[in-house]
Formats: sequence, C-alpha cells, structure tokens
Amino acid sequence: MDDGEGVTFSMKPCVIPSPADVNKGVVTVVTEDQDRDYDDIPGTYVFDARRAKEGYQLNKFLMSLNEEPNREAFRSDPSAYLDRFKLTPEQRTAVEERQWLHLLEVGGNVYYTFKLAIFDGLSMQGMGGDMSSITEAEFAEMMRNGGRPIEGNRFKSEWENKNNG
Repeated sequence: MDDGEGVTFSMKPCVIPSPADVNKGVVTVVTEDQDRDYDDIPGTYVFDARRAKEGYQLNKFLMSLNEEPNREAFRSDPSAYLDRFKLTPEQRTAVEERQWLHLLEVGGNVYYTFKLAIFDGLSMQGMGGDMSSITEAEFAEMMRNGGRPIEGNRFKSEWENKNNG
C-alpha cells in the first residue's frame, strides 16, 4: 500500500499468542478486520496497527504542530492548513470540533492528539475531563482516587444497559 507520498507499507496479520495457546503450542492469527477483545472496552481505543494505518495522515498533522511555523500557519488559517493533509471527513471534523475521544477512535495517537490540546491551552487533565464528560477538576480527583471504577465499565454492553435501564 502507498500512503500517497511514496511511503509504502503493508498490513500483515499479527500473531498474538495467549499464555494458554503458548503452553499448547497454538497461536492465534488476528487479521486487520477482525475484532479484538479490547474493542469491547467502553471509551477505549487501543492504538494498534489498524488505527495506526487509519490515522497516518491525522497523526502526521498532529505531529506537525511540534514546529512553531506550522502552529502559526494552523492558527492563522486552520482550514487551509488542514487541506495539506489527506484527512478523512470524519477526522477533519474531529479536529475542527476538538472531539478528543473521537480523534482516538479515528486513528489518533493519544500523545500526538495531546499536541492539539496543548495548542488550545488544555492540560492533560482537561483533555481527559472532556473525554470523560466531566470537568478538569473532577477528572483530576478521579485519577487521584484510583481512576474510573471497573464495575460497570468492563464492556460496552454494561454502558448500554446503564443508559437503557
């Protein structure tokens, strides 16, 4: 596959052995379109090979904010600056509307996404609060108290039951 800029890469199946499979001498081949167990964790988007591939241009934009001239160009004309990158419409909207959690879902690396938050003057706790639909202070307090409770947050179905119940 070519990224449009002469960089060629291929997505090959990943071999992810479980401890039990290793003991039996069996491994599991996971293809890029196959669901992973961690896909069922609500509000969690693991930056794996699928998201890295999907988010290549998005992360390229986010990393460009490391350079002051790029920050100035983005500040003076965000739309024109974003036109330099081959973002999907969904990625572009997520950037423009600062949909922090959705940026991760559409391939953004959390550390690169934080560069955009810093550009906006947000702290990590501020971005985390926005992702969690709570204030920065509430997010910081939740982290000091050990984070989000596991009960009710293991599977997407638990969130669906909570919202429908």
